[in-house]
Amino acid sequence: MNFASYQPTDVLMLVGNIAPIAVYLLALGLVNSHARPHLITARADFVALTSVLVPVLLWPVPNLARGITIWLLLFGFVTAAIVFWKLLPARNAGFVLYNISESRCRQLLEQTLTAMDLSGRWRGHTWRSRDGRMTLQLHTLGLLRNVSISVDTDPPDDALIHELGDGLAARIRQVSQLPSTMGACLVLLGIGLLVVPMWMVGRHIHDLVDAMSHLFG
Repeated sequence: MNFASYQPTDVLMLVGNIAPIAVYLLALGLVNSHARPHLITARADFVALTSVLVPVLLWPVPNLARGITIWLLLFGFVTAAIVFWKLLPARNAGFVLYNISESRCRQLLEQTLTAMDLSGRWRGHTWRSRDGRMTLQLHTLGLLRNVSISVDTDPPDDALIHELGDGLAARIRQVSQLPSTMGACLVLLGIGLLVVPMWMVGRHIHDLVDAMSHLFG
């Protein structure tokens, strides 16, 4: 790839694509290097991941803006916004546990559910309470050491879901574990990717300054 032939706009777009991914991997690596798991809501996890990937959708924006296809640009933004809204999990759709194995996650869940006076049984990756009030489904990404917990209550019961989240958070604070090897690898990968946009900006700094001067001058 010949970086020298890139225009300032291309450099900015490439940096805008690489930098969020690098920061995400670095943050994920630091979380996986911690002594405790980390709990966030499924909604927050989706927003964070979307923020990392959305710059890819902006790559054709400069070319579309310079052409006569402004309507196509607007259509793309509206479509992306609708898709984001449709895919956005509900506020109490579930949780994501980082820096944890599925077996440890199940153990913490069972302890929390017992403290909530909820009994049930596992069937594969799904847990259902005996009274049918709550159903949990686990989705594991072993490589990145995170477990997604989808929560469904019948009838809808936000208080019960909040109680589950608070119970999990309390038990996580009691967990102590060694940093994972994957955490160190993700930190190194994130730092390595951060070097690329910094190097590109340094290499094209004069062109970028000229471009900004013409744009805002």
